[in-house]
Amino acid sequence: MAMRVSFTLDTETMDLIDKFAKEHGIDRNRAILEFIENGYARLNEGGTINLNQQRGFEEFRELKAGIEEIRTALLGVTEELRLIHHTIDVEWGREMRGVPYQTKRWWEFWKT
Repeated sequence: MAMRVSFTLDTETMDLIDKFAKEHGIDRNRAILEFIENGYARLNEGGTINLNQQRGFEEFRELKAGIEEIRTALLGVTEELRLIHHTIDVEWGREMRGVPYQTKRWWEFWKT
């Protein structure tokens, strides 16, 4: 379960966290979470720290966002296709007729 926590750090530590996040291409919150998880594991197990772990809920969130982007793109394509289909139907349904000012004599404009 995800939980929101607020805490205060000194500027030097925040600069180190920001530098680490920029080097690894992740955001600040993710960097802090990596530090906390890996530090806790190191304290309990004494093992090595692996910084490339991906949690299941983050992967699920990324997949869900990707699916939503694809869905909106498909809806846009569907609307474009409907518009094109409607335009083609209207154009094919129209009968061919002459331009009004070329088919009548210009002096008989009252006979329209």
